[in-house]
Amino acid sequence: MDDIANCCRWIMKIIIRSGLALTIDREGLYSRDLYPAYELFSKHFPEQEKNMRKALQYVIEPIKDIEEISSFLDNFGNWLIERARDYLKNIRF
Repeated sequence: MDDIANCCRWIMKIIIRSGLALTIDREGLYSRDLYPAYELFSKHFPEQEKNMRKALQYVIEPIKDIEEISSFLDNFGNWLIERARDYLKNIRF
């Protein structure tokens, strides 16, 4: 069970930092710290603030319910993937 909690924490850190990556071009900022990453993401995607806050909460208090983790990733994770695809399509070199 501890493996599931550790995996949950690890995945949610990736989710939070991935969300931050979507704001870097607008903010010009990066942070390894999770709370500032959450704040910057929420500033640009207020409609997803609740989900990012949940990811942050899962880092602090990881859950061991595989179904709940999977459901969160199916919903918010897929939303992040779509935003990342849009972001990558619009990168100008």
